[in-house]
This record gives sequence, C-alpha cells and structure tokens, in this order.
Amino acid sequence: MASPSGTGHRAAARYRSLRIVVGVLIVAVAVVGCGGGKRAASHATPVPALTTTTPEEDCRRLVEYWGRAMIQGNPWSGLDWEQKGFSIDQHSIHDRVVAAARAEQRARGTEAALQLIGRQARQECTARRGAMGGGRH
Repeated sequence: MASPSGTGHRAAARYRSLRIVVGVLIVAVAVVGCGGGKRAASHATPVPALTTTTPEEDCRRLVEYWGRAMIQGNPWSGLDWEQKGFSIDQHSIHDRVVAAARAEQRARGTEAALQLIGRQARQECTARRGAMGGGRH
C-alpha cells in the first residue's frame, strides 16, 4: 500500500506532465490556427544575402559614417566611441579625420569636407589594416 505522501507526489507529477502537454498543444494549435490552412503570401522583408567585408572596409564605413555625422551636425554624433562601435584605434582615426574635415569645411565648405572624410577614412583604415586593436601602435 502506498503512503499518502507518495500519492501526493505522483499526483503532482501527473499534474506537471499534464500542464506541459496542454501547453504544447496550445502552442501547436496557435501555430496551425494562425495559418488558416492556407499558405499566405509573405510580406516579411527578405533576408539579405550574407556579405563578407574586410576589417578595412568595416573601419572605413564606421569612420566615414560618424565623420559625416559630425560635420553635418547629426544629434547622434555626440555618442561616445563605444556607442558608435569603434575600436579605440578606429576612434583615433575618426578624431584625426574629423579634425581635418573641420579645417577643410572652414576653408572650402561642407561638400569638400565630406569628400575629404571619404578619402582620408579609406587611406587610414587601409594603412592600419582596419585598426581593430585596442591601443596605440
């Protein structure tokens, strides 16, 4: 004969198992029910093809994007280097590029400064092989 406490444990175990089964069934019915039995046309944005970029290209994109933001007065340009996604070395490139672009902006205008950002970001990021390090070299 089973003890009363053993019966309680078995009942609790059956109850937990039943809750799990019912939960799985609810999820299954919801998934099947949402489809309406028909295959609906997908309006979701297609997943872009995987691309492979080099560290140099990633560096150039970051430095150029945030450099342009600084020159154009984007309110988000005040984020710190970590929030912008820079390594410390990329941030130092960014600071040099922005300083040169500000001088160019004063001398020749905003368009000339934006062009300088593109050129100098590519040159420095290529020379530093993406500048992925955390310190000075």
